[in-house]
Amino acid sequence: MIRIIFWNSVGFFFFSFLIPFVTVQLLGATGIELGIMFAIQTTGGLISAPIVGYLTDRVSRKLLILIGSFGRAVCYILMYMGIIFSSLVVFAMGMFVLGFFVGFFWTPLDTLISEKSNKANRSFAFGKRGGMIGKGNLLGSVISFTVFGLANFFVPENLFLVYSPLLLFAGSNFFGGITFHLKVNEHLTLDKHIFNLFPSSVEPSLISKEPVIEDTVIKSKKNLAVGFFIGFSVLTIAFMMSSMNQSLAYPFFQVYLIDVLKVEDPTLVMLIYFPSQILSLLFAPKLGKIADKINPIIGVVFVSGLGALVTSLIINSTSGLMFGIILLFDSTFAWGGNLILQNVLSRISKIHRGKIFGLAQWLSLFGAVLGPVLGGFAWDALGPSAPFVISIFIELSVIPLYAIAIKALKPYMAEKV
Repeated sequence: MIRIIFWNSVGFFFFSFLIPFVTVQLLGATGIELGIMFAIQTTGGLISAPIVGYLTDRVSRKLLILIGSFGRAVCYILMYMGIIFSSLVVFAMGMFVLGFFVGFFWTPLDTLISEKSNKANRSFAFGKRGGMIGKGNLLGSVISFTVFGLANFFVPENLFLVYSPLLLFAGSNFFGGITFHLKVNEHLTLDKHIFNLFPSSVEPSLISKEPVIEDTVIKSKKNLAVGFFIGFSVLTIAFMMSSMNQSLAYPFFQVYLIDVLKVEDPTLVMLIYFPSQILSLLFAPKLGKIADKINPIIGVVFVSGLGALVTSLIINSTSGLMFGIILLFDSTFAWGGNLILQNVLSRISKIHRGKIFGLAQWLSLFGAVLGPVLGGFAWDALGPSAPFVISIFIELSVIPLYAIAIKALKPYMAEKV
């Protein structure tokens, strides 16, 4: 199941590179328009996330993943057409399509990963997913560098050839979705597998649709409801703020490289941007192993604190090389934090995982709508460093929120570690 994700991931780097590059450099958009472009993508996800969260617990996850794969392929085709015809509207349509269908892929996939992994190794399982994304990204990056770099050098006016990797990546998503649908057994979960091997050692309720109620120090259902509600509400607020923070500065990394550090060669921009997008994903399985062994509160404090420090170093960079190295650390810390939080989300409930992942996706997307618009306004009104400075303060402010939420939810986890 994890290996097949490779084919759905080959276009991630080229896609993330093209959004700010094409929007600003090719189509001449302003900072606010660039922020709106990212917001359009997340608006599509806001519409689909509640639907996908509901469907994930009720219909075939493989079918949803197939729909998500096809949606990403259509997105790449629309982006290609928008570039060829110099149409910001068509390019934006591709962004919206991606946002709408991305939840159809990740929410059911994260649910399947949770069901097929041991609770004590859950972060490692999600890390393996990230590692496979990195491998697919690596192949896609080699293709992108080769085609985009050579075409820009020899025939820069031939947009059909310069941006043709988008069509290859659309084909790989069609292939990946169909392969996943044909080969993955979504009904084989870890609990059922263990029950088949050792029937007497596993409670029958583990393989049923009924919730497993653990023996906790809960004196009343009212206390359970209040404690759980407080913890989950704070967690959702922290998720939204984290997502807003990540999307606040992210769209402007490349623009900062080009406008402030004066790195104007598009191929060189890709090379500087490459390590942060690929290597951090290849490190994900190792990060997952570490995340499984530490207290999640300590982990969040560590990665958020270092993330804020690294962001401050980014805006003090004096060269493209320094910028690229620091950005690699920033992406690595962000992935570490994501693995910790995905682990926490996956253990809140067994029978409502799809809804929980869907809600988290919706809140993340809501924050991601606000972030780029706020970042674009700050960029145009206050200067190139403004989105990064705001990001530092937000990243530090979510630390106590995550600590409160995780501590409050701990007694009510369906899966305790």
